[in-house]
Formats: sequence, C-alpha cells, structure tokens
Amino acid sequence: MPDDVLHLRNDEISVELSRFGGSLIAATWRGIPFLKPTATAGVATQRFGADGSFPLVPFGNRIEGNSFTFDGERFFLEPNTSRDPFCLHGDGWLGEWELTSRSGEQATLSYVHAERAGNPYAYEAVQDVRLDGSTVVVSLRVTNMSARRLPFGLGHHPFFPRTAGTRLRARAKRIWGERTGHLPDAPGPISRTLDFTEGNTFPAHWMNNAYDGWDGEAVIEWPELQLALRLKTQGPFGCFMIYSPGADADFFCFEPMTHLPNAHNMPKEAGGLVALKRGQSLAGTVTFHLAPIG
Repeated sequence: MPDDVLHLRNDEISVELSRFGGSLIAATWRGIPFLKPTATAGVATQRFGADGSFPLVPFGNRIEGNSFTFDGERFFLEPNTSRDPFCLHGDGWLGEWELTSRSGEQATLSYVHAERAGNPYAYEAVQDVRLDGSTVVVSLRVTNMSARRLPFGLGHHPFFPRTAGTRLRARAKRIWGERTGHLPDAPGPISRTLDFTEGNTFPAHWMNNAYDGWDGEAVIEWPELQLALRLKTQGPFGCFMIYSPGADADFFCFEPMTHLPNAHNMPKEAGGLVALKRGQSLAGTVTFHLAPIG
C-alpha cells in the first residue's frame, strides 16, 4: 500500500510517520535526532527495524493476570506479543492504520479494532500528527464502538536519546515501585535519586517506574547537543512512565499516560481510566517543542 511511511517536513523539523502501528519512525530538529529509534515488539519494528514513538490505545503498559472486572463482568485478554506474557500496550502499536488526510506538514491516521475472542475492546482510534515551526503536535482520540461500557486510557511511548549529561525535569507527587512481571508495586514518596522536580540525570541502574500526580509538563535537556525538548499535554494526562535500562543504554522512555499501569485492577478513582459508553470518546494531545538550551 502506498504511504506506508509519510514524510512530514518544515524548515525546522522532519518526521517519518508510519501507518504501521501509527508510529513515528524518526524525528529530527535542524538535523539533530530527538527520538532514538529502538527495536520493539511493535509492527513498525517488524517492518522497518525500529520504533521512535508509538501510540498507546486503548490502554498502556500491562494488566495483571490479563484480566479485569468491570461493571460486574469479568474480562480476559490474550498476550499480544511473543516477548511478554501480558497483553502489552493495547492494540494500536500492533495494527495497520489508514491514512485519512495529509499535507506536507500534517497527517491523520485512523485505526479500527473489532471485538474478538481474547480482547473485549471494539473502538476507533484517530491520531493526528502536525508540525508547527519547532513543535510536533500529536493528538490521539479513541471512541468506544462496543455495545458495552468499558474503561479506556491513552498514552504515547517515545524513545529518546540518552547521553551522559541528559537531564529530565518533571513534577509528580509520588512514585510506584516495580514488582515481578514489571507491574506496579505500592506507591510511595519519591527518593532523591528518582526525583526530577528540579531537574536530574538518570540513575545508572535499571528504572521502570510509574509516577502520578503529574502536572502534564516535562523538559528534557541534552547538554552535549545544546538541545532542549519541552513536552506539554492537553487532556487527562496525570501519569508518566520512565523506562531506563541503565547507564549502558543509549535511550530512555518518558511515556505520558492518562492512567497508571494495571489501572484496570485498581480502584476506579485511583487508576485514571475513563469509562466510555458506546459512541463516547477520550482524547488528548502531546506537544514536543524543540529549542536550543537556554
């Protein structure tokens, strides 16, 4: 099919967007990469060898036991990759999206997922990617097409370059530990080494933690590149994940999410998922603004 990879460009930014997984394959600002394409279990990696960022829909991360109870009914999901025992990151990153509109600096993709055995979700997702000067604007909307009410969430999973001096600034109220299966453990106060409120480098050790009570903004700085990325959200993005395999890795992930991992098995008011009736939608926007440091 034509337009498997869409090239969006202006004088500042170049983005490669694939309809496979709705993924950003690569992105540069004034020729400097600000995404780090990385091999994943996603369909874009299967086609092109790597993903730079992909949408999380109709939820992100993992659901304990691949099951949850909602409105008194028990639902079960099947694992969706060979690399993980869980149904991981929803369906969007594993599906083929359709191109619905495009220009030199904008493209809109849609993805329809039908309910089937091993997955109760039926929905339509629409993702719009637009360049505006030195800013990439990514909007994502999901609409419940099931006859039943179901809990939905959204997110994005970008891979960023990690250099020795990379610093992150992001304000949150608490952190969730990690337990077996890469599931969230109990929440608690944020230790100094994992506190990015005033800006901090990443620890040398493995890190795979959720934060909540987020104000929806973050700044990443690469002193070696004299480059800063300011991330802002619109919509109910109250959480983020940080995945950093360690000091030897050349990437890290900062994942804006509307809900916590395993929110399907948390009290409704705690997890952040939104219950949608048939025809109702959940939407949010993430912007990435690039500029020289300072």
